[in-house]
Amino acid sequence: MRVLYVSPMEYGANPAVDAVGQGLQSRLAEHGIELRVICADFRDKDWPGTADAAMLAGVDAGVDAMVVWVVTPDSAAVGAAAAMRQGIPVITLERPHYPVSASIVYPNFNHGVYMAEHLATLLPTGADVAMIGGPGSVDDDELVLGLQRGLRLAGLHLVNDPEDARYKNVTDVAEGGRQKALNVLADFPRLDGLIPYNDETMLGAVAALRETGRLGEVAMVSRNGTPAAVQAVRDGLSAGTWDVDVTGNGQQLADLVIRAAVRQEDLGGLCIAGPIGHMITPERTAHWEPWERRIPYQAFRLGLEL
Repeated sequence: MRVLYVSPMEYGANPAVDAVGQGLQSRLAEHGIELRVICADFRDKDWPGTADAAMLAGVDAGVDAMVVWVVTPDSAAVGAAAAMRQGIPVITLERPHYPVSASIVYPNFNHGVYMAEHLATLLPTGADVAMIGGPGSVDDDELVLGLQRGLRLAGLHLVNDPEDARYKNVTDVAEGGRQKALNVLADFPRLDGLIPYNDETMLGAVAALRETGRLGEVAMVSRNGTPAAVQAVRDGLSAGTWDVDVTGNGQQLADLVIRAAVRQEDLGGLCIAGPIGHMITPERTAHWEPWERRIPYQAFRLGLEL
């Protein structure tokens, strides 16, 4: 059996995106199922057409199932419809607006609330906090909403609008985070806290803080639990990263593929939540297990050619 994974970013661009695919691949391999990967990068000008094209190629190649990371609720709708018409199960990370076999969703809102609560333990009531938002994907938008709610409940003062393009890291990589953090630091000469929405953005923010001589000025938290972010926590550059168990989410996607494609279950649009996870704080870094120890990492087979 062959399964196609349509990744939302080029391989190597974002370690958390890659780790979801690695979790998917490792669980499928346990069942003798081959994973093929096509990268339809949401930052490219031809996206989301590239995602539809990838899925249509999968239909033509006769894959047994497809897994798609839904960036926006309507992206890849054409490809998914074509696959479903042919009886090919479609499993998505995040729930789209169109019919699919099943979906896994991040508890994004909860992540945001709990991240803000952790930050509040490090700052006085009323402290000034800035936030760097994400590219407008389903999961990042929900996360930002949870962060804003959590900050209000915790009595912290959000000084900027994370939906303002000046403060949104639409690239989802560290360099974009650096640029947006420079904007934040230019606009707000005094801050107590900073929330880059994900770890790659946080790494860019560290570079911006160092560049402006403000490193150590703010308490920072971010999300994903990537190896580089955990190291930043160890080094005292960040106050914590929320570990969402990205490899575990990939394995959960594989479990749904196996139910739909191997066991021939009609999942009926089943939607399940991934693990909420926990904050990796300085004292927890010693017990954090690197992703490569959780599952075997193998290079992806890119494309559908035999």
